[in-house]
Amino acid sequence: MNQLWNFLDLLQDKMKMLAAASLMGMSLMTCSDVFLRAAFNKPIFGTEEIVSIFAILSVALALPYCHKKDVHFGVEIFVKLLPRKVAGIIRLITDICSLTLILMISWSMIRYAGTMSRSGVVSMNLELPMYYFIYVMGFCFVVFSLMILKDIVQFFTGGVQ
Repeated sequence: MNQLWNFLDLLQDKMKMLAAASLMGMSLMTCSDVFLRAAFNKPIFGTEEIVSIFAILSVALALPYCHKKDVHFGVEIFVKLLPRKVAGIIRLITDICSLTLILMISWSMIRYAGTMSRSGVVSMNLELPMYYFIYVMGFCFVVFSLMILKDIVQFFTGGVQ
């Protein structure tokens, strides 16, 4: 089981790097478009689509890392006042609900990408096939759900959370 968790940690680390690269690509694309538009009155065609794709990828790829670092928004004022055991049980219930929701989102995204692939949907300006990006997002959500599952398993096995 530890090999799976180690592989999952390595995978989320690589996804974090890809998220950073997407964020960098988004800012480089925006800066280049603004510069070319101002200096030569020649904007880059399809910048909005590319920047949107980079934004979507950077968020989706960063989800497992955010979960690992526990930096998601949470209401902890009340939970901090409770005993540690009760807070752990609340965390477990929240993780189980989150796992269920994220798995349903993953399944729906992968099905949706398949539907878009069969129907041949492409982006408006650059005519990029959008289902590739939806498959990537579905994969990111699967990894995210595995990170949540890891926390649930560690709760029952007494591992460090």
